[in-house]
Amino acid sequence: MASPQQKAFCLLEFAKTNSVVMVQRAFRRQFGINPPCPNNIRQWFRQFQESGCLCKGKSPGRPRVLEEQVARIHAAFERRPRKSTNQANCELAIPQSTVWHLLTVRLHLKPYRLQLVQALTNDDRRKRMEFCDSMLEMIEDETVISHLIFSDEATFHLSGTVSHHNVHIWGTEHPHEAV
Repeated sequence: MASPQQKAFCLLEFAKTNSVVMVQRAFRRQFGINPPCPNNIRQWFRQFQESGCLCKGKSPGRPRVLEEQVARIHAAFERRPRKSTNQANCELAIPQSTVWHLLTVRLHLKPYRLQLVQALTNDDRRKRMEFCDSMLEMIEDETVISHLIFSDEATFHLSGTVSHHNVHIWGTEHPHEAV
């Protein structure tokens, strides 16, 4: 980052020589460090011509979000609290990062994750033992082992649907919901 004195030096040299290379050579001789890149030198010169100052302007910051957009997002998540921010992005044509920011900062909603719980019955212990015995018998056959895949990444159902583990419920209070 160039100091104001270094910027002024570059500006004056560029006004004299109108050559970025000459400015960089003079800068290296004067300050003994690597010179700024050519784009910076040209930008400082343009900025001085337009505003008469080398001061850094105030950044506009994050663009303001209209209350109408906040209301649309609030209504969408009130209707369907399990909606993802990506779905809201597509439906409302508002960037996903803006949707997330408004939900957490302006609307004070929190994303709660669903917890998948499987209810066990009295007969499950016997079924587990039978499965273990049959698996031990299968493992002895080496051709079966090459076809086995164990994964805890998703839950697969016989109907062909896959349970999504990365689902959020947006709300102000924890829903205490288990599936």
